[in-house]
Amino acid sequence: MSYPLWLFLFCGLSLLGVLACQKDEKVNKVVVILKTGALYTADGAYIPLGGQIRIGVMASGAVSPLTYIRIDKIIGADTLVQLDKGIYIGKESMDEDFTFSKDTALTEQWVVTLMNADRQLASQSLIIHKGQGSAYGGITFVPSVIIGLQENAVYPHYLDVDQGLAYDAGNLSGHEQDIDIVSYYYVTSGLNSPTLTCPGYTAAVGYYPAMTSWALKNMTLYDYNSSDNNLVSVAQFDAAINDSLLVNAFKPGFVSGNCKYCYTGKVIPFKTQQSKYGLLKVLKADETASGTMEIAIKIQQ
Repeated sequence: MSYPLWLFLFCGLSLLGVLACQKDEKVNKVVVILKTGALYTADGAYIPLGGQIRIGVMASGAVSPLTYIRIDKIIGADTLVQLDKGIYIGKESMDEDFTFSKDTALTEQWVVTLMNADRQLASQSLIIHKGQGSAYGGITFVPSVIIGLQENAVYPHYLDVDQGLAYDAGNLSGHEQDIDIVSYYYVTSGLNSPTLTCPGYTAAVGYYPAMTSWALKNMTLYDYNSSDNNLVSVAQFDAAINDSLLVNAFKPGFVSGNCKYCYTGKVIPFKTQQSKYGLLKVLKADETASGTMEIAIKIQQ
């Protein structure tokens, strides 16, 4: 019994269609929800200059792990990246809060985008307006704290930037979750580099192996572009009496958990894991692995 050629072609195309549908059905979609309630900034909210913007994100990649999160602030035709990082969240869902500060824009759109391992994207957004008045707040000033570089056996290495307290191996136990900064020295691109880093930065455990076992490794982000190009002066640091400069100096498009070339006289904007903005002034930085770094700190209360 023979069959016409058109029937074979029809059946083949039908089979390809079924297979394509089955393949599409295996693609796992991303679900993103922005939290609501008194703790979170609502869509359409009016926030005064310097006021807190709190965005709570709940997301799932279904069976496919979440691999990427990005938060953009859109003002007119300009898109300003506020957060851009790889993640890995498997069967458990993401449940995380992010805090930012309101700038001078009259209206801005905030867009939260997640991607999973199937490269599927999903986004949620909200509109925020500038309210009346100012909400800039107080700062804590630590005029001097000294931390040792990786081979220094005299000075402590682990810095709680909120309190301005440095810990050594002898008194660190129970404070690991408070540590925001560690420092080291190395040569990069042919230049001596006294460097500020943090427990959450991948390379940091190579200099401080004890951090490998920490349950929580804080990620402090440094605005290395401001530091490299001296965008904040020592005079500006010294004159800051509220957190206005701290908030506005930090540009999230050029940040890393590692800040190279932290020479004497540098002023470095930073943001802690707990979303506090701050400035570090390098009072003295040795260019040897057994040396020290002395810094002054201004951080949001």
